[in-house]
Amino acid sequence: MKDIFPEDIKCWYAISCPTAGLRFDSRTLEFLDSDCDGRIRSDEVAAALKLLEESGVSREELFSPAADLEGKIAENAARQADLAKEEPSEEEKAALAKWEEEGRSPEVAVLGEATAEAEKALSAVEGVIDSFFTPPEDMPLVTEGPDVELPLSGRINPKYSDEIEKFALLCVKPLLGDVPQVSRTGWKKIKASFAAYRSWAASKPETSAAAKAALVEEEKILRYRRYLGEFLENYVTMKHLYDDGKLAMFQMGVLRIDGKEMNLCFHVENEASHSALSGKSKCCVLYLKLTRPSEGVVRSVCAVVTAGTIGGLYVGRNGVFYDYDGKDWDAVVTKVVEAQVSLLEAFWSPWRKLGESIASTVKKFLGDKQAAADAKLSSGVEKAASAKSSDSAASASLASSIAAIGIGVGFIGAAAASLMASLSRLSPWQIGGSIVALVLVVSLPSMLLAYFNLRKRDLGAILNAGGWAVNRPMKLSMKKSRDFTKCAKNKGLFALFAVFALIIALLVAGSQFSSERKSSVECPQESAQCAAPEASDSISK
Repeated sequence: MKDIFPEDIKCWYAISCPTAGLRFDSRTLEFLDSDCDGRIRSDEVAAALKLLEESGVSREELFSPAADLEGKIAENAARQADLAKEEPSEEEKAALAKWEEEGRSPEVAVLGEATAEAEKALSAVEGVIDSFFTPPEDMPLVTEGPDVELPLSGRINPKYSDEIEKFALLCVKPLLGDVPQVSRTGWKKIKASFAAYRSWAASKPETSAAAKAALVEEEKILRYRRYLGEFLENYVTMKHLYDDGKLAMFQMGVLRIDGKEMNLCFHVENEASHSALSGKSKCCVLYLKLTRPSEGVVRSVCAVVTAGTIGGLYVGRNGVFYDYDGKDWDAVVTKVVEAQVSLLEAFWSPWRKLGESIASTVKKFLGDKQAAADAKLSSGVEKAASAKSSDSAASASLASSIAAIGIGVGFIGAAAASLMASLSRLSPWQIGGSIVALVLVVSLPSMLLAYFNLRKRDLGAILNAGGWAVNRPMKLSMKKSRDFTKCAKNKGLFALFAVFALIIALLVAGSQFSSERKSSVECPQESAQCAAPEASDSISK
């Protein structure tokens, strides 16, 4: 058990994680987040383990939960629902009546009967408006410009436009008047106006409080027994990430794009802040905007590319994302954090760059030659008759193009002849060995560098960008890399190797033919030199 579950928290893979962006039982996450701050820390997990230990539940039982726990959880939920329907006692009725009377006071019901609806509108936008008015960390003590103000229309993000419109109608207009924007002071005034109402709403007396508390405590233990072991395997040991056939609770779905199927996809709350940190992982990361037009829902995820090549992945590329709830989403790439993803890509990288360099050089050479030919012929075009000027210009342009093509063909032919002349001095085995040596000299350094870079990949940096506190490196092996990103079989790669083998065969055959031709030319000369003395002897005789 100590090997499966380390007691020392310093050995845990994670020591804190957000409750958002996880595929896990939401009620269990609520129980684990004891301080309701949206994060689950190691001390809260340790407290849950201690509660189970005090309840007589062994840790071994956590990783093999009983089959009847689901039924017990459903039974507990039914009992809580029945308890909510029970008639309160006289004391509870009196307490509830007193609470309702306090809620009708002007200090609490600041907007009368519209107070509850207005508070809901405030809560819907409170987080984003707080972020809007939060000063940046590098803001000086005294600023040169005026303080920011929140416009209530016009330049509002469409994602929040409906909520802001409702907030302006139900909160701003009754409290601040018909104003086009809200200042920082006005925002504080609005929040302060609902402070008494929120305090009153939180103090609502509960009927059958003791019985309900007992049922909630029972539910907590039942859910811990059923789900805590699975949570530990995603938090303490990351077993679900590294074991075949399992999925980690932070894996959101499968992305299909560019002949690849990627299942290492994470929830993204803020693309800018997330991408600023994900580069530390040494992984290639795609950021995608997901949409479901039928529901009008938009969300963001990132996908880690761990195999294949990234040449076909670019901003604006479309794909399809399938989440683990059975929904499919339209996906479009919004950002690419580039990094090497495989040794195969590293092998071809220098050859690709060499080919691009040669193509650029040849293009420049032909362009210079054609420009020179055009300049030379332009003087002749100017001297032509005005009636035939257009025909002469067209002929001159055609002649210059043909001249440039001829120069290019001659350049390639001369290079091929020089290469054949050099290869004619080598045997077929020497040619093959030279080509292999050339390939190793060009590709081996790139592959070695890529190998060490691939071993540095750390998924912990990506989780860290999503709000996790990762305690240990989360490395990627070559095998797991191929499991996380599955690529379609590349028939073009086989064809490329076939062409490469054909080129070698042609070079060998060409060098052999050149050698035989050279020997056939030299033999007649030697025969003539040997026959000359014999002829002179015959003449003298």
